Amino acid sequence: MIAGIQSRMFRGHALSVGIRQQVSARYEWSMSRRLARLVTLILCLSLLVVFAFSQLMHRQINSSVNRLEQLQSERSHFGNENISLLAARANLTSKERVLDRAGQKYRLFMPKKEQVRRL
Repeated sequence: MIAGIQSRMFRGHALSVGIRQQVSARYEWSMSRRLARLVTLILCLSLLVVFAFSQLMHRQINSSVNRLEQLQSERSHFGNENISLLAARANLTSKERVLDRAGQKYRLFMPKKEQVRRL
């Protein structure tokens, strides 16, 4: 030991059976009424916000689905119209149609083999 210093062992004070031991010995969990109301209010508000958000998303998804169906029907309509226009163009530009129209309107005809002379 060091000279001139008194030392003794540290001993914690023993707690008597009182309030602290009774509180720490309880197993049931409880909260104050004010905290319970606050937690209930927060849960209800969060549930309301989640419900409102889900309704908003549901409405947007439905409007997107309706718009998609409308655009698909327009695309189908334009595709059918394009096919009919291509068929009409093929009919108008066919060799027989051109020869027939030229013969009626301008009195033109295809030359016969003996009429063609090559130079």
